Amino acid sequence: MFGPVPVGRDDFRACIEEIRASVDDPKVGLFGPDSLMWEVNRRTVPYLLATSQAAFLDVAHPWIAQGVAEHSTLFTDPRMRARKTYNMLTSVVFADLPTVVRVSRAVHSLHTRVEGEVHADSGEFARPTAYAANELNALVWVHGASWYARLGMYERVVQPLTPAERDRFWQETKRYALCFGIPSDRLPATYADFEAYVADMLTNGQLAPSDASRRVMAFLATRIPERSRERLLAFNSLCLPERVREILELPEESDATRAHYRRVLRMLRATRALPPAIRDLPPYREARARLRGREIGPITRRMKVKIGGDAAARAPREVPA
Repeated sequence: MFGPVPVGRDDFRACIEEIRASVDDPKVGLFGPDSLMWEVNRRTVPYLLATSQAAFLDVAHPWIAQGVAEHSTLFTDPRMRARKTYNMLTSVVFADLPTVVRVSRAVHSLHTRVEGEVHADSGEFARPTAYAANELNALVWVHGASWYARLGMYERVVQPLTPAERDRFWQETKRYALCFGIPSDRLPATYADFEAYVADMLTNGQLAPSDASRRVMAFLATRIPERSRERLLAFNSLCLPERVREILELPEESDATRAHYRRVLRMLRATRALPPAIRDLPPYREARARLRGREIGPITRRMKVKIGGDAAARAPREVPA
């Protein structure tokens, strides 16, 4: 039987101290220009589309779906929530160390207020169970879902990685995980172990349909422009494991969904030819400029506000509720 493992303040502080000890240059932050984390996360369109896939994977977990449904501003101000989430996550990847620590503390503090009770239709949570955002098993799934989606999108759109590169990438994500109170020894040791973890999660009952997941998915579908909805839902569906498609009632694999998938993938690959100021995420370009002692250009500045909102022009202090 699944048992919750809370992440307390002392656990989180220990992770922050490990982050501080592991960073050689605070100006560079957690990773740097030679890291696969910067490479995999740098492109605008694949990054944003992978974000939606990671969200789908998240809400297949009843705890996470319930937390989003009950405590999030998703339904009242989805644009603000999306922008705050984007600003927070890209700060952890690309910002300097003081910003990373500040954002991490804010996220942990916010998560201490997210708790309640969940009841899924099936699986481990088929009876009422208490949930909390600062719970280790749920945090590990959110972490894994994010990199499952982002690495998958990178390899579809940009280029495949070698097994050694995938493992190197996975090791880099462990430093990112510390920012959310996840000790490295609680994550799969290698990328192959991570794949085994995902396979186990798809069958062990911790992912299951729930009223909260249906509510969240119905709302997210309405956020996709109607003229693109069928195509993008089909694409996202075929990027996800079959079990997740079933839980979230996404389109099944068929000739039609495969045709939509191919069409969207061609469009995504075409974005590789865009000018760097548009092709690459503003936080990535800002990080590169920071390390060179330069200011970002006007196109990057406009892109930064367009994607991240006015708050993106300031050091991120707020996190998504």
